[in-house]
Amino acid sequence: MKAVRSLLVFILFSIFGSLNAQNTDRYWAFGDSAGIDFSNLSSPVPASSILRSRGTCASICDSTGNLLFYCGSPLKSLWLSGIGNSKYGFVVNKSHQLMQNGDTLIGSAWYQEMIIVPDPGNSMQYYLFCLGVSGTNNGLYYSKVDLSYNLGLGKVIQKNIRLSTDTMTDGVAVIRNGNGRDWWLIVRNWTKPQSTNAIMIYSITSTGVQLFSTQNLGIPTIDDGFFRLKFNSDGSRLYNVSARGIIERFDFDRCTGVLSNETTFEGLSGPPYKFYWGFEVSPDESKMYVSSIYQTANQDTSYLIQFDLNSSNFAASADTLHVFLNDTPGLLKMGPDNKIYLSTMSLSPDTCFDYLFCYGNINTTNSNLSVINSPDSSGTACDFQPFSFFLGGHKAYAGLPNNPNYELGAWIGSPCDTLTVGLPSIDVTRKELKLYYSSNIKTVFINAEKLSGRTANVQFYTSSGQLLEELSEPINAGYFTYSSSFASQPDGVYVVRLLTEKEVLTGKFVKQ
Repeated sequence: MKAVRSLLVFILFSIFGSLNAQNTDRYWAFGDSAGIDFSNLSSPVPASSILRSRGTCASICDSTGNLLFYCGSPLKSLWLSGIGNSKYGFVVNKSHQLMQNGDTLIGSAWYQEMIIVPDPGNSMQYYLFCLGVSGTNNGLYYSKVDLSYNLGLGKVIQKNIRLSTDTMTDGVAVIRNGNGRDWWLIVRNWTKPQSTNAIMIYSITSTGVQLFSTQNLGIPTIDDGFFRLKFNSDGSRLYNVSARGIIERFDFDRCTGVLSNETTFEGLSGPPYKFYWGFEVSPDESKMYVSSIYQTANQDTSYLIQFDLNSSNFAASADTLHVFLNDTPGLLKMGPDNKIYLSTMSLSPDTCFDYLFCYGNINTTNSNLSVINSPDSSGTACDFQPFSFFLGGHKAYAGLPNNPNYELGAWIGSPCDTLTVGLPSIDVTRKELKLYYSSNIKTVFINAEKLSGRTANVQFYTSSGQLLEELSEPINAGYFTYSSSFASQPDGVYVVRLLTEKEVLTGKFVKQ
């Protein structure tokens, strides 16, 4: 009996240990080849990357802090070769090389449009979500990375699967489900010129990704795509900061995925506090830090502001911690050491057209991050140190990694604090040919999963039935992904057939 009990304990420990195996946020890759290694939380050190990104980036590590992979837009090597000015994302492996099939991820090169989420059903696979904020690639997309390939360096096994055609605001937020296994993903609709207050909540489970609900809450987006979304440290609240100076807070139920109890804070929306760019909430949720930009023809002055979230008069609690002259503060990000880091953009005359610093230009602004060392404290006691973290010769710009709190566990004592209780699991990964045509690069992306055969025979037809091309590609563990240029074909409707030894899938797309 004792042996049986011991075996049961071991099995339960193994199950829940596997389910709760943590990824971490211990390696940041951002800016122009910049990075930070937080393996030693008491003494983080500068690291490197192969990015050359003005903003968008994300990264993920294993439970011991070893880098797994990162992403951003674009890559430094491509930029310097003259082809890196495309507004697409890239996936980079832990050896700082372009991951196999890791190019041309749909996006629009904004600032917080990419995020990495572990697959609850496979510890070797990860979702990489991208937002299309502007241009023709509007919507929400995901690709999938599998680290079981190439001796742990990984491979993108699904690419640019479109979940929504809506234009999104520049901010995607992710939090772990209260069950400790699944995830919630939150995005906001931005439909020009009409206003909307639609917030979309997606559920990420072992069976796939699905739109769980749409809630109409908060202020409308109108023409403002700069809506930053961010959870507090325990995921019980979601914050939204508008560039127009409106700040919203919602309670969030990690079990049910429901937002409620909206609270609106009026920030300093008038001059000189004109444009709210980034924000972060302190670990104890008593303070909010906002970077505010005020630019005129004769003045380039910006601010770092601390607000007291517990004050009865939020706007009156504003405390200007620092004034930036001819520099613009970018995004704020809580580090795994519970310090808040701030990136800053230089407005020097030799800033390049691509919104990044010219390659040879290194100065105090772009070669350092600023740090708030004690963010729970008020005023000067928060110990804001401008340009105090040296990046080792690499350069930052506006962005910092959009990484969620990977180490947040189950909501202990909640109704979903068990995998046998909670929301029903829905299989959303039926056999389906998923097609997306990008008019920007005149390329169709083809994806399928749960295939039974070993080889996919892919056929391209015109709407009249004329066969244009036929090719064979391998299927890997049930997954298939392929992209094909249609630049030479006229506008119209095209049909794609995928045949394996055991099934036939058909879909169509429009080139226009």
